[in-house]
Amino acid sequence: MRSNFKSPLKIDKGAVRTRGKLDWDPGEEQSLVSVSISQKERGVAGMATSPKPFDKPTEEWKLDIEPGYYGTSFKAGPAEAVGIVCAMGDDEVRVFFWSQEIQLET
Repeated sequence: MRSNFKSPLKIDKGAVRTRGKLDWDPGEEQSLVSVSISQKERGVAGMATSPKPFDKPTEEWKLDIEPGYYGTSFKAGPAEAVGIVCAMGDDEVRVFFWSQEIQLET
């Protein structure tokens, strides 16, 4: 399994609408996705995990990330994104981890 964040990502009503492609490897049937977005210079971060697995042949994952701290909000500009995909199938689990610099826009 491989993935990446689509960039730029939209901020809508305070939440970052994260998206990315799912590139399935042979034998993988489901995946769970966890993502985190941070803007260190703004003191804001948030994370989300898929509430249920994405089933093959789904081509894209989508998760909304709310700011994790009261009184903070995401702003347009650069951000750091981290993702983890756990792909399951054929009696095994494979983990794909990546980090990426992205842009946020309103």
